[in-house]
Amino acid sequence: MQIFWDNHELAAAGISNAVVTIGNFDGCHVGHQEIFRRTIGYASEIGGISVVYTFNPHPASVLKGITPQLLFTVEEKVAAIESLGLDVLVVVPFTRDFADTKPDLFVKRIIIDLLQAKGIVVGHDFTFGRKAKGDIPFLKQKGEEHGFFVDCVDPVSVGDVVVSSSCLRKMIQSGDVAAVNELMIHPYRLQGSVIHGMSRGKTLGFPTANIQPNKALLPAYGVYAVRIYFKDQILGGVANIGNNPTFGDTGTSLETFIFDFQDDLYGSEITIEFFQHLRGEIKFSDKHYLVEQIELDCAQAREVLKTLGKA
Repeated sequence: MQIFWDNHELAAAGISNAVVTIGNFDGCHVGHQEIFRRTIGYASEIGGISVVYTFNPHPASVLKGITPQLLFTVEEKVAAIESLGLDVLVVVPFTRDFADTKPDLFVKRIIIDLLQAKGIVVGHDFTFGRKAKGDIPFLKQKGEEHGFFVDCVDPVSVGDVVVSSSCLRKMIQSGDVAAVNELMIHPYRLQGSVIHGMSRGKTLGFPTANIQPNKALLPAYGVYAVRIYFKDQILGGVANIGNNPTFGDTGTSLETFIFDFQDDLYGSEITIEFFQHLRGEIKFSDKHYLVEQIELDCAQAREVLKTLGKA
């Protein structure tokens, strides 16, 4: 997959005969995957190339001054899209000047001149241009005028859930990571450096790696069955998100106990995948009861990972 990081790089490459999808695609969930599948299919039919045109940072951080709690970092989004077999990815810096582009000018400069698109595939709620004035009827009208088709993909539902990035964020915040993992391209992940904590886990017989996570979006407080990526190793474990009420701590921490692992992780980067919420956070009256519960958590997590084939 070719990756371009702005419109200038894309212009220099001189692509043509493209079928393009435009959007944020946070999480690359099953709805996004249907959009990508159609984009690839149409490109194949015309002997062209499939193109994803996306943005960084998220438009809300520029337009509303709000940093959204995203499912993916830009690096994760790039890796996910690349794994799905598209030909070209364009990650455009989203600025106020870019946001102020009038819809008709966006069609002329980006879709026609820059991308030389033969077709556009978008989600049902797609808008573009200054104040989001460009919508799907407008885009279809421009397509008729300039010779490109527009395919609008309906929402994808799984069971009674209409899948969207915002819906998945709420599910993660509620702790329902098992359901989220059925809808995203891979289980929800947090990555970060292992930092020094209070070293209580070691004294309890369960030494934990304390992580400074790379995202603001955290699952609900509690204990989770997780898988850990460290260098070339894939390991099982349990993770606790919370403020350690048994010890009266303040602030939120992410601590992971890794099964059958003895190496020193301080300063290392690790990735944690969340598979199932095991229980909420509990304040124990005695550390003895906490140790008993951790033993039960570990046994349950091992069983969950084994059942899922992730152990």
